[in-house]
Amino acid sequence: MNIRNSSRLARPAVAGACLLAGLMAFSGCKQSQPSDRSSQGPAGGTVANLVAIISPAKTSEFHNILPAGAAAEAKKLGWPAIIDKAPAKESDYAQQVALVQDIIQQRPAAISVCGVNPQALTSIIEKANGANIPVFVHNQITPVPGGKVVSYIGYSERKGGALCGEKAAELLKQKYGDYKGTVAILDGEPGTHTDDRAGGFKEALQKYPGIKVVAELNGNWERAPSVSITQDWLQRFGNLDVVFGCSDAMAQGAAEAGRQKNHPLLTIGIDGNSTAIKDIKEGNLTATLYVGPWDIGAKIVDTMADYFKTGKVPQVVETECLIVDKSNVAKYETK
Repeated sequence: MNIRNSSRLARPAVAGACLLAGLMAFSGCKQSQPSDRSSQGPAGGTVANLVAIISPAKTSEFHNILPAGAAAEAKKLGWPAIIDKAPAKESDYAQQVALVQDIIQQRPAAISVCGVNPQALTSIIEKANGANIPVFVHNQITPVPGGKVVSYIGYSERKGGALCGEKAAELLKQKYGDYKGTVAILDGEPGTHTDDRAGGFKEALQKYPGIKVVAELNGNWERAPSVSITQDWLQRFGNLDVVFGCSDAMAQGAAEAGRQKNHPLLTIGIDGNSTAIKDIKEGNLTATLYVGPWDIGAKIVDTMADYFKTGKVPQVVETECLIVDKSNVAKYETK
């Protein structure tokens, strides 16, 4: 199964392609439809239906699959190729802001951004607002305190974190016959994504007083530092049962550390990346929250299309997510 077809979540309806709009987009002619953005925006107007997807980095499979889903949907609609940009590292907030400044000079009709740092994200939104370019936020539905956002598109990270917390409790009940045990959390970079994912996880565990969170550290969204952190935890907490990673990469790093120490560690991540699905099948990862990045990418473009046509879209477009483990992993395998 191709990765873009691997989701069993509900796919968004695909907006119909408009040949005339596509021809005008490439010719630079003005349209009388609301979807024409050529008379709005900086430096003489925007380029009709040219949109930008800005990621925090390309180090995660998630942030490669999502723009690919957006690009495929834009192609179906006859739009120009999307602008797909990201800084080198998720911690390089200044570079992400600088990228947006450069993209604004290309006069896109809309921008969708996934920011990690709240201050940088607010700065990006305000710069797009100042250029009269509609700005969307993806992979986040928690509102940003500053600037005007047309729509937030993605799954509820807090609900997703809670699903992972319930999964951890279920696994511990299976292990001990009761809701008890020890858990550690690998956070991502400080910001809304970590706050919601880790926060939802911990909130879910509050109803189980026998389950203790014994450690929580920043794994930078990456595998290598998460291996080192978990190795240290396994020395300090010899009975550690579960490590929850706010991303698949961090959970996979924890699982690797457990294998190195021959420790039967239960590991749960977030993203549903193909490598995580493979690791679950092979018994190297316990579970992941599958969030369907291809579908989110397509939903971004469909929401932009609706906005271009009508000028109105929901403030929040929430997509689905679910837990994948050994019981249902076969449905999400890629070929």
